[in-house]
Amino acid sequence: MKKVISFILSAVMLVATMVVPANAAPATQSSRASFTAEMLSPQVKEIINTVIENIVNEAKTGTSDSQQVIDAINALPVYEKGEERPHHQEIRVSPLRKYFNKALNTLINSTFEKGTIQSFLNHLTSGMYDMYVYLMPIEGQENVYFICCDYVRDDGEVEVVFTGIRYDKSTGKLYGKDNNGLMGIGFDYDAKNYTVTTPQNVWMRTFGYSVLYDIIGNLGFMDTDTVRVKFEHGGKYWMFQFWKGNYGFGLMNGAEVGIYNKTDKNAFMYDCATDDEMLNMSIKLTNGDNVLIEREEMLHWWMCGFRFSPGINPEDLTLQSTIEFEDEGMLNAFLEAIKEFSNEMTVTTDGLKVTILWK
Repeated sequence: MKKVISFILSAVMLVATMVVPANAAPATQSSRASFTAEMLSPQVKEIINTVIENIVNEAKTGTSDSQQVIDAINALPVYEKGEERPHHQEIRVSPLRKYFNKALNTLINSTFEKGTIQSFLNHLTSGMYDMYVYLMPIEGQENVYFICCDYVRDDGEVEVVFTGIRYDKSTGKLYGKDNNGLMGIGFDYDAKNYTVTTPQNVWMRTFGYSVLYDIIGNLGFMDTDTVRVKFEHGGKYWMFQFWKGNYGFGLMNGAEVGIYNKTDKNAFMYDCATDDEMLNMSIKLTNGDNVLIEREEMLHWWMCGFRFSPGINPEDLTLQSTIEFEDEGMLNAFLEAIKEFSNEMTVTTDGLKVTILWK
């Protein structure tokens, strides 16, 4: 109960820090007028505005130009490690603001476990002013950069943040380390194609799967069709689930293929497939001749793709997926189970590889 109360207080105080402007003035008296030190530098503001405007236009009309987003990111300055960067403006923050942020920082550290989320919130509540974003080359990786930022804290010191976000200029993809998504949130982003994807080691994997997730999702932010192919193999009860439809309150269209299993037939929850149980999979989502999402074959347990685009009825979307099984026993069990959906899905085989076409 104490943790819950602390979490609620943290959330309320965090919102307050984001909506209450920070008054600041030059550190020394001069003839210059006082000013408000904003969180973002003009350069960062321009980039964020460009990205948001294009994503919104793509989601609403499907007519935006992703090259503008790529150009905005590519325009970020590049600095080698240790290279001197531009000086920040001097700021002065009121004592009340400093005390408020310090109290919030203490509350966050007592509420959240040490990790990416706690680290991010600690940065946010140390005071963020005049943020300057830049790229830093990654040694040994051509055209791949870290996205880094400097900002001024409440105490006037400059904080250097290595976000862990990697940007590949050749592909336009932004992704996190250790296959766990951008800053550990569980999703990566393809700026060139307005596509959100899932890497393998996402935090959601810990929580397994139940039909309750779909029920809750379809009550609010998503409208999807789904097929659950269930069969028994190797002492486990397996479920291969397919989704297609629109997500994010109609701002994205997407597709998913997930692999789950359980040892107790009557258990409500399924476990997500382990690393040893992952299979080579691919997905391709189309609306007529228009390809919305295409992910090449790779080992996965939950292959997803969500593209910002005008909402499309699930029945108007076509999902083509390939799955390569490791042995004939599992392949045959899957093929027998999927016959139940033969009126919706066309299945072809090539050795141990299955191609499913779901219209």
